[in-house]
Amino acid sequence: MPRIFLRHYQKFLTSKFFEGLMLRNTSFGSYAKKANKAKGNFIENHAVAYLMRQNYKILARNYAYRGGELDIVAQDDDTTVFVEVKSVWNNSQGNPAARVNFQKQKKIWKTACHFLCTQIRNLDQKSRFDVLSIRVYEHPLKFEHFKNAFEATQVIPYC
Repeated sequence: MPRIFLRHYQKFLTSKFFEGLMLRNTSFGSYAKKANKAKGNFIENHAVAYLMRQNYKILARNYAYRGGELDIVAQDDDTTVFVEVKSVWNNSQGNPAARVNFQKQKKIWKTACHFLCTQIRNLDQKSRFDVLSIRVYEHPLKFEHFKNAFEATQVIPYC
């Protein structure tokens, strides 16, 4: 983890606020969720900036439908690109791109179908699924962009 994050985390653990949480028997899990959300937003902001530098046009962020979420939807020339952003905060967590397993791919695919049907209104739109992998512990941030990281293996259902 970056030192600055650790420093803030250590300050938090010794703060009166944290002490109050523990005394009130409040779930520490809710804080962890907020921290993960903040880390996710931080990374996604950098991912959007990276894609814009690569001349992508951002169409949507955090598009959700029935339990699935598209981190970033972008336009690359005439192709709609659904980008899944994955990150690791230390080198012991492995390859972030490997976390996009079959279940995750299926959720992304279903949500992408809904996006094409309701937002683009063209099921014949050329599209692809990319994974943007970020290693946060490396400075500057290291981006690995896997274009066409996976393919949809099913027929698009009627919307």
